[in-house]
Amino acid sequence: MRIIFLAQTISLVIVSALVTGCASTPVASNASPQVVFTKPIEVVQRAAVDALVVAGFDITKQSLVYVEGYRPRKIGLVVGSGGEAVGVWLTHKGANKTKVEVDTAKSFLGILGQKNWDVVIFSEMRKSLSEDPAENDNGSR
Repeated sequence: MRIIFLAQTISLVIVSALVTGCASTPVASNASPQVVFTKPIEVVQRAAVDALVVAGFDITKQSLVYVEGYRPRKIGLVVGSGGEAVGVWLTHKGANKTKVEVDTAKSFLGILGQKNWDVVIFSEMRKSLSEDPAENDNGSR
């Protein structure tokens, strides 16, 4: 009887860990890294989509002012690693200026195995937009 109860408890803990290990929703905040690109918002939005795809994300939401991608779960050294979600917010700042903010959502369980994708996303966007990395960088945080 004890063995059955112990097996059920262990199963419940494993299922709970897997569920809480899923990526949460990205949230833009004042702490989100941001860069201003000297390109129209439509061009920057396409670069954001391309950057997420190049980084291995599946696009889950897409509009002119927001792009979200999900990187499928990977099982590695840290159980529940992977499964990251990244949000990219675009703000029109003029005819040829677009502010971009990036946030990587961290899950409770997978936080040790997940990484911040902002540097990768901004780097890929710069390549796509052919901008100098130092130009218009507002001190990525």
